[in-house]
Amino acid sequence: MTQPSQRDVVFTPFMLRVRAALDGEDRRPDLRLGPSAPTGVANATDEWVSLRARSEQVLAEANSMVDGRAPLVELDDEFGTGELAFVLKCGGKAARISMAQISMTQGARQAWVQLQGFGASASQPMAPADPEVLEDLVVLLLREGRRPDDG
Repeated sequence: MTQPSQRDVVFTPFMLRVRAALDGEDRRPDLRLGPSAPTGVANATDEWVSLRARSEQVLAEANSMVDGRAPLVELDDEFGTGELAFVLKCGGKAARISMAQISMTQGARQAWVQLQGFGASASQPMAPADPEVLEDLVVLLLREGRRPDDG
């Protein structure tokens, strides 16, 4: 169990949660996902950009707490795939968040955001219910991406 210190006041609640997860104290979070529904391209793009930007903050906080006790969580942008997509990975585990577009018969272009990996169904596209899901996803990546000898 981690002993609180005076330095804890400079840590965000998420940073303390990451430390607890690395110490084995945090339970496995359930990802709050919902069906990914087609929406206007502008709305889907806004949602994806929000998730991508939030990912940078979440990774910075999480990786600052790793301190060599687990592999760092990495963020890789995909390019040349015809989709907006990024991948969060840690050790041997990864999750991909993408935005795909379709054309509708009435001429209006539609798109959706979806998460792939960590229990998201391949048959039914699933999307994060809110940007805070990224925190749960990073905790899962840290817990499950650790090597057996990481302790």
